[in-house]
Amino acid sequence: MEHVHRPGLASEANGDASGHSVEIELQIGSNLSSLIHRVSEASVSEIEMLIAELQSLRDYLLNEGQRLQREITAYAHLNQGAMESTRVITETLLRWKAGPDRGSHMQ
Repeated sequence: MEHVHRPGLASEANGDASGHSVEIELQIGSNLSSLIHRVSEASVSEIEMLIAELQSLRDYLLNEGQRLQREITAYAHLNQGAMESTRVITETLLRWKAGPDRGSHMQ
């Protein structure tokens, strides 16, 4: 395997000032890694908060949908009862108005 020489990256075996350069580059790499970790950690935390908020809103919407369905069903039953009552009252009034024994009550 060939040894590739990169400017600014000399081996410490040379014993020259470039060893200091390697330390600086390692420190920069470490600082950059730390910065990337902090930035990504904040982003991940924000994404997790958004996911939790969306899940909470989803649960709320599901519960509201179920509540509305129950209310609509109750309203339909109430409406059906009111229609039936109206039908019975109307039929009773029509029979009373045009009934055959109406004349017998008047005498």
